[in-house]
Amino acid sequence: MSSAGEIWSSPVVGADGVVYVGSTDGKLLSVTPKGKILWVFKSGDEIFGSPAIGATGVIYFGSVSGRMYAVNPDGKTKWKFQAAGAIHSSPACVDKETVYFSSYDGKLYAVGTNGKLLWSYKTGDAIMLSSPAIGKDKTIYIGSWDKHLYALNQDGTLKWRLEVEAKIDSTPAISNGAVCVVDMSGKLYFVNLDGTLKWAFDLGCRSHSSPAVGADETIYVGAQDGNLSAVTKEGTLKWKFKTKKPITASPVIDANGTIYIGSWDGYLYAIQTDGTPKWNVKIGEPLLSSPAISANSTLYVGCVDWKLYAIGQ
Repeated sequence: MSSAGEIWSSPVVGADGVVYVGSTDGKLLSVTPKGKILWVFKSGDEIFGSPAIGATGVIYFGSVSGRMYAVNPDGKTKWKFQAAGAIHSSPACVDKETVYFSSYDGKLYAVGTNGKLLWSYKTGDAIMLSSPAIGKDKTIYIGSWDKHLYALNQDGTLKWRLEVEAKIDSTPAISNGAVCVVDMSGKLYFVNLDGTLKWAFDLGCRSHSSPAVGADETIYVGAQDGNLSAVTKEGTLKWKFKTKKPITASPVIDANGTIYIGSWDGYLYAIQTDGTPKWNVKIGEPLLSSPAISANSTLYVGCVDWKLYAIGQ
């Protein structure tokens, strides 16, 4: 399925199997599992972050204009909210459909179901690619270019913050009793839920990829040297899987533990838990988008060649 712009945004799959993905031409596409476009929502501004789907089926996404959109399942606008800076990251929503999102203005925003601001929290610098992650206790985690990982309470007050060595573009991943995040220098941090650092692991190269945590708490993350690293919960290297070009996409793990990652070399890789290749598919153009997995195990991934790909297994 083709769009009219590059797809940097990672797709998401609804409970009904419908796929939603944004494009740099400012359009949010709603696509059936067979690749038919149901509707197109035109924001008019570039979309880089991934959409999020709320419990009622409302789709949320941001654009470089700084607008956060809430779109009903029929493609009609529910509301839009104007932030003070561009939105390159992805929103997160919780049970009551409070939407949390970050902006280049350095703020984390919380917006209610009516599109009204509940609160905002200002960090010390811009927030570019780091998206909020929500813990089981509803703590909100976010990274900033001010070289800090933040933990915020539901009311927007600071719980704690941890200083790291470099700017953070990574979205935090929540493990069993810990939070993982990567800074742009390529340091992977494993942080206790009280904000104390348990360990840091040097990936050996700059990274913009976000970590993913497997069922056995192995942490997977990509880097600009083209390596996908698997790091144990104790902070030791388990293995590295080498692609031919940088990885900026984030890994995704299926129910069987298979890890999927796209690379600038134009391949989508499936990797087994021991680091050996399962298969790869040549797309041809760089993959900046992370794949999404449907209930029937179809993989959906966007590409800079303006196309959304569906890959069966």
